[in-house]
Amino acid sequence: MINGSMLLQRIDQLARERGMDKDLILDQLEKALVQAAQKRFNAEGEFTLTIDRETGEIRAFEEDKPVNLEELGRIVANVAKQVLVQALKETERDMVYEELAPRARTIINGTISREERGMILVTIGRAEAILPKEEQIPGEIYRVGAVIRAFVLRVEKKGQRVRIVLTRTHADFVKELFKQEIPEIADGLIEIKGIVREPGRRTKIAVASTDPRIDPVGSCVGVRGSRITKVTDELGGEKIDIIPWAEDPAQFIENSLKPARILRISYDHFRDRARVVVGQDQLPLAIGKAGQNVRLSARLTRYKIDVMSEENAAKARQAGTEELQKLIDAGVMDDFLRETFVDNHLDGLAVLAAQKPEHLMEVLEEVKLDYDRAAKLVSAANTLLSDEQKVLRDEIIARREETERRAADEEARAMAEAERQAISEAQALTGEGPAAALDSGSAR
Repeated sequence: MINGSMLLQRIDQLARERGMDKDLILDQLEKALVQAAQKRFNAEGEFTLTIDRETGEIRAFEEDKPVNLEELGRIVANVAKQVLVQALKETERDMVYEELAPRARTIINGTISREERGMILVTIGRAEAILPKEEQIPGEIYRVGAVIRAFVLRVEKKGQRVRIVLTRTHADFVKELFKQEIPEIADGLIEIKGIVREPGRRTKIAVASTDPRIDPVGSCVGVRGSRITKVTDELGGEKIDIIPWAEDPAQFIENSLKPARILRISYDHFRDRARVVVGQDQLPLAIGKAGQNVRLSARLTRYKIDVMSEENAAKARQAGTEELQKLIDAGVMDDFLRETFVDNHLDGLAVLAAQKPEHLMEVLEEVKLDYDRAAKLVSAANTLLSDEQKVLRDEIIARREETERRAADEEARAMAEAERQAISEAQALTGEGPAAALDSGSAR
């Protein structure tokens, strides 16, 4: 038989090298030896096997009758080797997972170990994480041996390994950097209301203070930019716009488009878009390079935004007035109603033809349109459309239907989540189900 003390010494050594629990290794070894011994002795009854934690002696029983394990020496050695390898892999996987799973959705530091096919491998303690190509900031250089900070996107078990996926492009990476560098955010005195990002180029982040004495933007910037500089340095100089959040949508949109100066903002209920008018000199600022500024503003505020110069806004109004003149000529509209339509961005035959009568009545409530007249206006507009205008009408209808579909999907998800939460709370109160099991279980 294998020498018990030598077995324990080897297990002690492995436990120290790998930082593992000795008893856990022995438990795994016992389970594997039971399987091996059962096959070797063709055991038909209940077979048990234990390893003495003090001496390393192995004892086996079949239906409480001792089993002679003299012939098991070679099997013990082979199985012990196989099991220890397997057990170490599984135990290390579980230990790594338990250690890093709570770190998911947080920032972690690691050391770049190597690069494989564009993917960066990062050592984090005893684990190895990956930074995929698509999660790397464009243009950023990663050097082997350098320390890297990244956001833990996912931690999941994959066979005998733990797959840890990192990112430096996610908007939440910037959010966590703000929490680390700005105490007021970490303490809840300043709240991040929204954040959007084009990695390596620009980020917009909306902040609000829960304390009226605190300036949220100033606190994030810091004295002479000391706080925000630490974040931008980490991101390789990526531009960050810190925007004061506002409950009023028009004010929030105006804030989000800064540094451009806005002349006026109105909402186009018929195209489901915000229309922003700026001076001609402010147009490049508002739109940004390749449309970046207005694009990020739209994502941040969750409003589709059309930016135009005052000159172009006047031209659009004139063109709309001329189009609607056809309805006046057809005897279904008067000058007053035309001006009302144009004031509310209902400034084209295609836009009018795409509307439902009920929506016209709702938005133009002050005009007191009845259903018959609203339907007549929509019908008349449709008869006057050119082929090009029909295409525009169909695009407006398709966008509206897509918006309605998304809204319905979000409402369904919210209802399902509320129902799930209600069931979970009910189970916790009645002592049933997973919630109750967690509440009553021992602390981990």
